[in-house]
Amino acid sequence: MRNTISTCLLAIGILLIAIGFILGFALSTDEYGDFQIVIALYWWISAIISGFLFIGLAEIVNLLQKLLDKNSGETQSIQSVSSSKHEESVVNDAIAFPNIGEIDTEESETKIKDLTILIDNERVKGEFWITKSNLRIMKKSMFQTDTDAQLVKVITKSNLSSNYVRNKDYIIFSFVEGNNNHKLAFKTHNIYDYERIVKLLK
Repeated sequence: MRNTISTCLLAIGILLIAIGFILGFALSTDEYGDFQIVIALYWWISAIISGFLFIGLAEIVNLLQKLLDKNSGETQSIQSVSSSKHEESVVNDAIAFPNIGEIDTEESETKIKDLTILIDNERVKGEFWITKSNLRIMKKSMFQTDTDAQLVKVITKSNLSSNYVRNKDYIIFSFVEGNNNHKLAFKTHNIYDYERIVKLLK
């Protein structure tokens, strides 16, 4: 559907053509009553040029409005999909880890970004989301938002060993899950983050 500006421009263009043709017929007779085609063509051609100029502008405005509407619709669709994914992720997290919702609302959360994380032999690029009692390991690239991050594992901090070892660029902790011992290692490009993370995990 055309917007107001496009409709007005189109109407002006059609009106100019109509008026030009009427004036061409009305003013193209000489004093002897003979029809002068040259005078008529002058009015008609002028009317056609002026009218189509306005009609062309109307079409440009109409096309721009359609593009704007299309982009607006795509943006709303993307936001809707992103919101749906986030809600689905929250529901899945709540089912798999029923205490996570309580942790998010009751405890502050510290996020450590740009980590390379090893869980036993599984390597993940992502972040640590650390609360007072839990560590959440999130898979997330630098181009993703927090809502697109994928939960890899939740580790209760009481299950983490109090001691750690350092192997080259990696800090290595052990943690207990069920009756089994597992290894958690991480490295970061920011050397100042190591001490901070170790303190947060204890």
